[in-house]
Amino acid sequence: MTVIEISECFPNKLKPVTGEFIYNHVKALSELCEVVTLVPVRYIPPKEILSYNPAKFISNLTGWFSSINDTNTFTEGDLKVIYFGYVSLPRPYFEKADNDFINFFFYKKALRLIDGIKPDVICCNWIRPWAELSKKLADHFKVPLVIDHHEDIPTLKKLFPKDHKTFLRTFKKADKIIVHSTVNKRELEDEDPDLKDISICYLGQSLDILDSPKNFSPDKNKLICVSHLSERRKNIDTLIGALACLKEKYEKDNFELTIAGDGILKNEYAELSEKLKLKNIVFEGEVSQAKVSELLTGADIFILPSYPEAFGVVIIEALAKGLPVITCEGNGGGEELKKLGYPVILVKSGSPDEMAKAISELSQNESLMKEMSLKGIEIVSKHFTWEYNAENTYQLLIDTIKKFKTFDS
Repeated sequence: MTVIEISECFPNKLKPVTGEFIYNHVKALSELCEVVTLVPVRYIPPKEILSYNPAKFISNLTGWFSSINDTNTFTEGDLKVIYFGYVSLPRPYFEKADNDFINFFFYKKALRLIDGIKPDVICCNWIRPWAELSKKLADHFKVPLVIDHHEDIPTLKKLFPKDHKTFLRTFKKADKIIVHSTVNKRELEDEDPDLKDISICYLGQSLDILDSPKNFSPDKNKLICVSHLSERRKNIDTLIGALACLKEKYEKDNFELTIAGDGILKNEYAELSEKLKLKNIVFEGEVSQAKVSELLTGADIFILPSYPEAFGVVIIEALAKGLPVITCEGNGGGEELKKLGYPVILVKSGSPDEMAKAISELSQNESLMKEMSLKGIEIVSKHFTWEYNAENTYQLLIDTIKKFKTFDS
């Protein structure tokens, strides 16, 4: 079986950490079949390179352009990754028109890039902006289209209140939809009851799973959050507010919070921490996967305050390191772990008081922390490895191809 996957979210020279979980997914899948991954690299400078300093701006721009050009096609075993540059209309202002723009200008280019390859199935990660082009490729090769859905519907509606239904109609063109939690599946079914062929396939995680009982800090409770700082739905301000609440309401100052991740809101959050006189918050910035592993290993409690969240792979990375997890009600990852029997602590989103209370109570309950640690390791080992993800994906693709051929004939 030959699979063509299309994903704009994928590591490149400029952003080596972005989309690493997609790389791990296709790499694991390539152990079972041939996988060709098309990676569109957008030739639009990101916000992160902007600077009021002309010299720094030029340096950032030069570095960005060089990194884009240095991102080259590579092959690893039965995995081939093909990068190609493209331009598009400004987002999110022309997001709806961008689909048509990409279809018109890049369909033939995509065909040239995969010339000589005879796929059995086309898989597209996310519905925007490459799902429509993926459908055209599937029709060209007369193979099924699979959409791997990583977004959450509430965010899609918030970002595009007038156009989200147009995007969601793309799902009707898929022969199979893959989601990663029961929450994701329910959201789609609630939005369109006619979407029948939806399957859950758990994501994996890439860290070494802890093979001995977790040792927790006896004196200072070390908290950690791993998240990009580019969207307000990540609710990092809520987490910072919770630290202030712990200090003022609970009179507890024995907490240390590490926030790993970067983005345009980082300075704003740092200023908020300073304003609240919180000296026990460390902003690590963007970190490598190896550094994430190191930070998680040294922490006691993992917190993901974002809402909504389709899943959050970092949650299971935290479980792999034996960390108890606190997250928000309604999030895909937290709710799925609860369904699997993990005693996850779910709090109301956007509430610093509830978050502070949860942190305070958990930090004083060592037996619960140990129980959560052991159960988390057990669940990750059983359900959330890339090998398990690949096997599940492979079987879903095989079944979809068989069903498509039967229907097509």
